[in-house]
Amino acid sequence: MSSASDRWDYDVAVIGGGPGGSTCATALAQRGRKVVVLERERFPRFHIGESQLPWTNEILRTLGVRDTIAASGFIEKWGASFRGPDGPDERYADFQYARETPTPQTFQVLREKFDEILLRYSEKCGAQVLEEHRLTDAAFDRDGVTLRFTDKHGGAGTMRVGVVIDASGRAGVLVKRFGRHEPDPLLLNIAVHAQYEGIPRASGRRAGDIRMFTRPDMGWLWFIPLSDTVISVGAVIPQIVHRRESKATAEESLAHYLANTPVALPLLERARRVSPARFDADYSYLATRMAGDRWVAVGDAAAFLDPVFSTGVMLAMQAGLEVAEAIDNGLGTGDVSARIFARYERAVRGRYHHFRRFAVGFYEPAFRKLWYSRPPFRSIFDAVVSVLAGNWRPSFVTRMLVEVFFAVVAVERVLLKLRGLRGAR
Repeated sequence: MSSASDRWDYDVAVIGGGPGGSTCATALAQRGRKVVVLERERFPRFHIGESQLPWTNEILRTLGVRDTIAASGFIEKWGASFRGPDGPDERYADFQYARETPTPQTFQVLREKFDEILLRYSEKCGAQVLEEHRLTDAAFDRDGVTLRFTDKHGGAGTMRVGVVIDASGRAGVLVKRFGRHEPDPLLLNIAVHAQYEGIPRASGRRAGDIRMFTRPDMGWLWFIPLSDTVISVGAVIPQIVHRRESKATAEESLAHYLANTPVALPLLERARRVSPARFDADYSYLATRMAGDRWVAVGDAAAFLDPVFSTGVMLAMQAGLEVAEAIDNGLGTGDVSARIFARYERAVRGRYHHFRRFAVGFYEPAFRKLWYSRPPFRSIFDAVVSVLAGNWRPSFVTRMLVEVFFAVVAVERVLLKLRGLRGAR
């Protein structure tokens, strides 16, 4: 194994300490690579994206941190419930019955705590973490990369590294230098969210599950338990609706969307907001370039998919594992060109489109109608729930069951269109 001390200060620099970045740093440090993380903020820091998926458990086990997460007091999550604007009952997706899901129970997490655990674990594994350090420039040459940065006191510094990982989230510091984020034309939404107390929760095993309420305008609300008293509440609204209905502040906009979702009002009778409301936009996108010579992007820097099925953290961490393997192999052979990341980039794009199919469907009346009425056979429903649990590599049988589901959606789409034409006569 080549040593960074011969040519560079570090084998690898990771720009950003979120789940994708910390996964890269941990996995590379565990392989004996010299790694530095440049993180512009001081952890713990707020971040949205609290609801996790069962398939994240396997990544945490691979890193060796799953037991730590399980012992950290996070709320247990076993599934998700969905309620339409007209239906009296909630449709429940129980991960226990999701096909090919090794560990069905996952967590609802305070991201400031979850992300800090992962970042401190990177340090424990040998990565150097420099918080409140901001990248200002990256100069690439044949033999390495010269990074320039500033620290919290405004002081400037430089370092030489072999490879740079852009894990800077939506900032995409290298992605936007060499390309751009391409918005998804079918997933143009915004989110506004805050934390509340005084909202009743389900009882028993389902007390920690996410609850989702859909709206006639194709938007939806989330209710995510974060503790025994605090629940994250958010509204995801089509941009075209938001441009028409948004209010002067995030707090006013959120209050408006909650008040105009009648099916959720019984939960909000005694609700009290205990945090500022915040906006999130730029849903959804793929980077036009995810890698080049001596650099690669992971997590939200590379792609972001609408949060309807909570895939963000899992996708970022899975990408982190794959990037670490590619870089370690590349450093070992002396080739860290764009070529070695081609397989990784195909995998990221493939997973995006795998889950995108369901995200796009969720905003379509035909998909929602079938989902709320439940597919005709239990095995089909369980196959769909498997994907919603994070199954990004389903077996042939599960794939075929999912195809049957979408075939029925297509039939329902035609029927809805015919009914609309008859009604217009």
